[in-house]
Amino acid sequence: TTLSTTLLHFFPPLSSVGRMGFPSRGALEKSSPSRLHGIDARLESSYRWSYCEFLKDTGMELKMPQLTIATAVVFCHRFYARHSHGAPHSDRFIIATACLFLAGKVEETPKPLREVVRVSYLVEHKHEYDKAVKRLQQKKCLEEQQENILQAERNLLHTIGFDFNVEHPYKYLLNLVKRINQAQVVNDRNSRSLAQVAWNFANDSLRTTLCLQFDAQNIANAVLYLGVPTHSKIRWSLCML
Repeated sequence: TTLSTTLLHFFPPLSSVGRMGFPSRGALEKSSPSRLHGIDARLESSYRWSYCEFLKDTGMELKMPQLTIATAVVFCHRFYARHSHGAPHSDRFIIATACLFLAGKVEETPKPLREVVRVSYLVEHKHEYDKAVKRLQQKKCLEEQQENILQAERNLLHTIGFDFNVEHPYKYLLNLVKRINQAQVVNDRNSRSLAQVAWNFANDSLRTTLCLQFDAQNIANAVLYLGVPTHSKIRWSLCML
């Protein structure tokens, strides 16, 4: 069996897992509610990047698993697909904090509201950390922040229609690498390296709207392809899928 033939059965055709029900990038950009407030696609992308970085930093400070952080990011993307960044009550750091608070509960890794609020506020105001600490020591400030997050969470729940189903590419990615390794397409050392590189690409994809455009299995296929070392036979076999 050739290497190309061996790899073919690892990847279902795109049409079988499909784009049905998933909007294209162009459709998402064109229909974005942020356009109503004069926020173009490039500026919106920078906002998206900032709340993704904020969620990563806050989640790590709270010692939340990567899966929980990823779920929070997806919730945030879903929210801003339906709400403008320029609308009242759509502050991206408050919404992102609400997404992380909710994701903790959904993924069964909950953190107390008080702790989520405290850490997220300090991460948001890291450039004036000492002042932020003093503000949080005031009971009124802390209570206001907690109420803001709870209100944002209610808004988030209605926006996503209480749909907590989020599927990530990680399990598909690990399964693909395992199967390729078992088929001895690559050796153990290269398969571990491939898994790590592809995993990093999967994390990076969260900073985009790919999770709104494709299902988790397609994203896993794509990041694995990007992670494959430059080997003509492997590249060609994946290109033919």
